[in-house]
Amino acid sequence: MVELIDKILTRTDLENRLAYPTESLWAFPTLSQGQNSVRFDARDAVGRVWNLKVSTRTQGHHPKPVITGDWLALVQEKSLRVGDRIVLTREVDGEDGVSYQIRTAHEIFGCWAPVI
Repeated sequence: MVELIDKILTRTDLENRLAYPTESLWAFPTLSQGQNSVRFDARDAVGRVWNLKVSTRTQGHHPKPVITGDWLALVQEKSLRVGDRIVLTREVDGEDGVSYQIRTAHEIFGCWAPVI
């Protein structure tokens, strides 16, 4: 399993779209083949599947990737707030299948508590 995002959420992440690290774009091969967006499913801690979309700008020198799709619905369902944590991971199974997991957590008294 490879970690793609481990970040503390900002207001922009919660109100508009999740900023995605450019250095992790390799996890979506079709983006490196000329496409500027790709949809993928990510399973949360309780097994719910969220349909997400990672996309990059088509103009300019910096691709500035973002995640949209069901992202704002996930934010609302999990009652996420500024300062919470998101972890997105990618796993490749033995038959070249790829799956994504998304985990969220609130910080409570200095410890991370999973949001279920």
